Amino acid sequence: MNTDVEELLREGMQRFTAGVQAPAGLAHAAVRRRRRRLAVRAAVACGTAAVTAAAVVAVAVGTGGGPAQSGPAVSRVHTTAYVISRVEKALAGQHLVLHGRISGVWGPSSTWTYGPRNRFEELTGSDCGHASPNGDCTHRGGSEPYLAVGTALIGGRLTGVYVTYYNHKWSQLPEGSIPASACSKTGALGMAGPSIPTSDWPAFIRATLACGAAAVTGHVRIDGVETVRITGSPVTVRLPPGEARAVREKWVRSRWTLYVNPQTYLPVRVTGSTRTFGGPAHSTYSTSVTDMQWLPPTAANVAQSLVTIPAGFQQVSSPADQ
Repeated sequence: MNTDVEELLREGMQRFTAGVQAPAGLAHAAVRRRRRRLAVRAAVACGTAAVTAAAVVAVAVGTGGGPAQSGPAVSRVHTTAYVISRVEKALAGQHLVLHGRISGVWGPSSTWTYGPRNRFEELTGSDCGHASPNGDCTHRGGSEPYLAVGTALIGGRLTGVYVTYYNHKWSQLPEGSIPASACSKTGALGMAGPSIPTSDWPAFIRATLACGAAAVTGHVRIDGVETVRITGSPVTVRLPPGEARAVREKWVRSRWTLYVNPQTYLPVRVTGSTRTFGGPAHSTYSTSVTDMQWLPPTAANVAQSLVTIPAGFQQVSSPADQ
């Protein structure tokens, strides 16, 4: 692989067993299946950078979670160093379960994290209904699980897996490492999509601010609560040839913003957007909003952070076979 995106996608695939959620959630009907096949051919059925491949072939703009409204200025100036210290204190010594609700051009989805355990699950949505074995929407029945990716307990060991409910298949994923910050293109692309690219927010935010890949840019109100806004620098990468031909564009540009609660200094929302451009086709644009909750580590909440492979599902050699 010799392009930026191809390398990012490969790295993204390898990160799953290291504790990163990375959805390969795609859209509905025939477009859903076409996107997924493109993503699989690019080895992005799983991985933080799968967000890019999914957004590359997006044909609609999705929003959700409610807009972040500008709020009044506060008396304390939140410098980068101050924000870093407060985030570290808020998370230090706490073992909380992170639950994220995701909205955007993907189907309704959620993500759970507890330490190295993680689970992302996408539903078909009420408009799609039941999914046929080839992944297409039938528009009959209610919303149902479409895919899941993350860690499962197999033989008493945490193992990265990718499960497709519509055709009753699953595959095991290779081990790898997660990005330490959004300073890299890999980390920045992960922040721009409907994913939670880290399980160590203090270190991630500290490194990202320190390298200049993001900055504290003010305060906004989300659902009536004031938050500190951290804005990432835009990232632009060239599309690999396969995706470029499919969408008739040459480049993809991603942006992200993180919002943290100034009282607890826990992240409460991540928003991201991805746009393609530079070719003969109309530019495609997609957005995602991940609203985050921090929950006590009860047995029930911790259990949500693991993928369960249903009995009778067929194991295949790789996501490309799904």
